[in-house]
Amino acid sequence: MVASKITNDRDNVAPANIYEDKKIFPSFRSGPLQEYRDKASFCYKRMNVLLEGEDHIRLKHKIWQWMEKHPDFQREPEAPNLERTRELANKRHHLLWEQKFFDVNEYLNTPYLMLAFGQAIFSYDFSFSVKFSLSNGMFPSTLLTNGTGRLGKYIAKISDDRILGAYALTEIAHGTNANGMRTRATYDVKSQEFIIHTPDFEAAKCWVGNLGKTCTHAIVYAQLYVPDDKHQGLNAFLVPIRDELTLLPLPGVTVGDLGEKIGLNGIDNGFVMFNQYRIPKANLLSKTGDIDAQGNYTSPIKDQRKRLGASLGALSTGRVNITAITYVALSKAVCIATRYSASRRQFGPPDSNEEWPVIEYQSQQYRLMPHLTAVIALRVVSLWIGKKNMDMMMRGMMGEDTSREGMEIHAISSALKPYATWAARDGIQECREACGGHGYLRASGLGDLRNDNDANCTYEGENNTLIQQASNWLISLRRNNANFVEASPLETLAFLKDMNVILQTRGQEQNAGQALDVNNLLKALNWLTAWSLDTTVKRFEQLQSAGKDAFETRNNIQVFAAQKLSIIYAERTSYYIFYKFVTNLPASPEQQVLLKVLSFYGANLVIKYSALFYQGGYFLNSSQIELYQQGILGLLSVLKNEAIALVDAIAPTDFILNSPLGMSDGNVYHHLQRAIVSTPGVYERPYWWRDVTYKSYLERAKL
Repeated sequence: MVASKITNDRDNVAPANIYEDKKIFPSFRSGPLQEYRDKASFCYKRMNVLLEGEDHIRLKHKIWQWMEKHPDFQREPEAPNLERTRELANKRHHLLWEQKFFDVNEYLNTPYLMLAFGQAIFSYDFSFSVKFSLSNGMFPSTLLTNGTGRLGKYIAKISDDRILGAYALTEIAHGTNANGMRTRATYDVKSQEFIIHTPDFEAAKCWVGNLGKTCTHAIVYAQLYVPDDKHQGLNAFLVPIRDELTLLPLPGVTVGDLGEKIGLNGIDNGFVMFNQYRIPKANLLSKTGDIDAQGNYTSPIKDQRKRLGASLGALSTGRVNITAITYVALSKAVCIATRYSASRRQFGPPDSNEEWPVIEYQSQQYRLMPHLTAVIALRVVSLWIGKKNMDMMMRGMMGEDTSREGMEIHAISSALKPYATWAARDGIQECREACGGHGYLRASGLGDLRNDNDANCTYEGENNTLIQQASNWLISLRRNNANFVEASPLETLAFLKDMNVILQTRGQEQNAGQALDVNNLLKALNWLTAWSLDTTVKRFEQLQSAGKDAFETRNNIQVFAAQKLSIIYAERTSYYIFYKFVTNLPASPEQQVLLKVLSFYGANLVIKYSALFYQGGYFLNSSQIELYQQGILGLLSVLKNEAIALVDAIAPTDFILNSPLGMSDGNVYHHLQRAIVSTPGVYERPYWWRDVTYKSYLERAKL
């Protein structure tokens, strides 16, 4: 949770009309992109405000402007080594905390500003942002939601930046299977302490962000044993790791660094082992279960599985946040590749002396537009799920029963996180390739985006395993004849109240216009979700009838059924939330363009699952899919003229984007020259050049 104060410096007061604020919407410098800006049918500034909201935009730019002016946030010309990367991430983390961009009262009045804050910092750099979010977001929020007032002194220390936290769940030999964790916490009645112990290296806590070098405390999940060796399941404990002043490991704690990774190297991921390490009884996070002085365990949640689920509630918020993080990564990649494609010229008609911008080529358009439309959909859905989750958390803190919302957010976030991270993974790679060889330069920024996003596919739940949580929920609702309206207060499944009717519908589109109609696309995706659920449930029941137990049944329905069901559920939800957003807007040029974006996004999903539409009988003949193809081809030529303005509506500032290929003026070669020539040593021969060349010459001469 961020505490802060907005400055009252009158010289820095922003204009009342956001469209006139030159710090937020400066005039673009002249360059190759002006041609496409002139072709756009809408105002990118109004689009930006529609997609994000004025308060959101103002806070983002306030943070970006501070970063651009601060000496410790300047970009270094050469890639720093591991230690320097860690040093920068740690320093920037603390500088950001000290700056305090908004205070607790502002947070309570407008909690959604946290979403803008997160987008702003992740747009600059993933490493220090993850570090900050772990220590000042996930760590204190878990203490607040799972702990009780007796841990209040630690919340005060976090607020003063005196301690730095970590979240330690995963072990060397167990990750997804939380019940298989083997770190022990044994209650000692005599001393009224817990003894934390790691039986062997396989039970070491690992992949813990901030643990390798910097954290002082960690929330550690361990199997709780009370007197008579009675097991009370996995519970969370606040465990001191290092001395708060010296940062030396405390006696009984063995802590280490996992070393260099593919990406996110500013985060010191580490491992820890405990040797009969004692912590106070009060350090049990006791909201889901507590013990008295004699070691008697009580919990308001009798079902141990539900109790564990409540204890791991922070992971649902983490998955919601990852969806927003992946939007940031993909949006930056799409901005870079789209601007580059409108600036880069290659070939042209034989009777013309001018080369075409590569965005004029249909193949390049179809490389970019699926990701551009998907990222705008992700912009809308990530803000939606973020706000819904915050609403639920705030109402829960006030004592309101939010269990139904919590279940649905858990399910949809377990599907959205894999969908979004895979969409970013594939989209960033396509954008890298769409920029040709220049996209392979580290200076382009695309490689770092790809590598930093890669971790999103595995942490907070490995994607292929995580999506099973969504499909398990969907299957249980259908098999138990649940009331889908009651089970879905967020309306991600409420449409399935008419599931049997939906399953009987067939596509009736007669031309490309009807195929692209946003209502018809929603109808098609509703059918696809219903059919996927029905097919998966039938497969489930076939296996059970054949004598398979619950474990074998779940295992054997994944391929072609349950896994696909979860992703379709996420994609249909994304389309539906985007559809509601666009169709509820007042008529304007911006809405008209967003309707085209929505149509392209939905039609591309239908194309993706065309085999399933035929398999289930929704398409009656082979020519129907051609209508969607015709519609997509028609939209390509329209959206390529809107693409630069659409990118302008979601792009961060040039300083934040930090790519010579994606600068807002489109002067690619000028910025590329500056990036390459300013690299130290670019015109110098390496120190070993003369030796190697001369020796090679002598060897050839001897021959």
